[in-house]
Amino acid sequence: MIKKTLLRIIILSVLPASFLSAHAAEKPERIVSLSPNLTHMIYALGELDKVVGVTLYSDFPPRAKELPSVGGWINPNYEAILALRPDLVILMRDQDTIFGAKIRELGLKTLVTDSNDSVKDILKTITLLGEVLGKGAEAERIVSDIESTLDRIRRSTDGVPRKKVLLVVGRNPGTLEDIYAIGRNNYINELIELAGGENAVENTRLSIKITKEAVLTLDPDVIIEINHEKFDKEAEILGIWSTLGQSRAVRDGQVYILPSTVVLHPSQTIVEGAKVLTEVLHPELKDNHANDY
Repeated sequence: MIKKTLLRIIILSVLPASFLSAHAAEKPERIVSLSPNLTHMIYALGELDKVVGVTLYSDFPPRAKELPSVGGWINPNYEAILALRPDLVILMRDQDTIFGAKIRELGLKTLVTDSNDSVKDILKTITLLGEVLGKGAEAERIVSDIESTLDRIRRSTDGVPRKKVLLVVGRNPGTLEDIYAIGRNNYINELIELAGGENAVENTRLSIKITKEAVLTLDPDVIIEINHEKFDKEAEILGIWSTLGQSRAVRDGQVYILPSTVVLHPSQTIVEGAKVLTEVLHPELKDNHANDY
């Protein structure tokens, strides 16, 4: 309890003074959320009804797709944002670097959250949103549930053989050209390690472009492709990977296709992402440790 109280104090202490003075005694009633993961966190806190505008690809939860769109993640439509008369615009630190000042020049109040470089960042953002939206208790519960579940998964994979994983997030459709794989400086890498894996890519960038020849050099035990078309084209996608028969993962039948919502959604769904990755990498744990996760 002391730890959580200190976290609240730290979060409140780093909020801009202008935000604190304007909102010390009131909660925002009209919110524009400029990132899909933020919208999903707000939903988890029970405040989606306060959201009046979102960015493109905000489809989590499904109700978010019905909200007015204010443009893209890096190129929002300022006129559309103004037209919604928000009393708070919530955006991420990377976005703030690009266009946050412009939004404030329009006379709008902003709340800037951390980026998604780590699981810690995600949990910190949930806590911050809970404080700002008057949902501190709910945020505390969500964060506690995430931490305890991830800890159980971590303990369940402790001591298991580490499988080398290539996690692919993009490539040229229909080919194995311009393959984009996740690097090590991000929360997804944390989930891979938590699930009993080791990233085959040692680069510390968020993602890197590699060739199919590089896949052979990396020689992963498991290849996981994140693809939003999984349910429509899984057989076709697996067929494309089967052309790389020299790869250990392909040869051993260790190529998996996962939907984008499972791993690439940096919100409370990281728990689901960790569970799915664990089931892929160590299916033997599902029966032995069913109660752990």
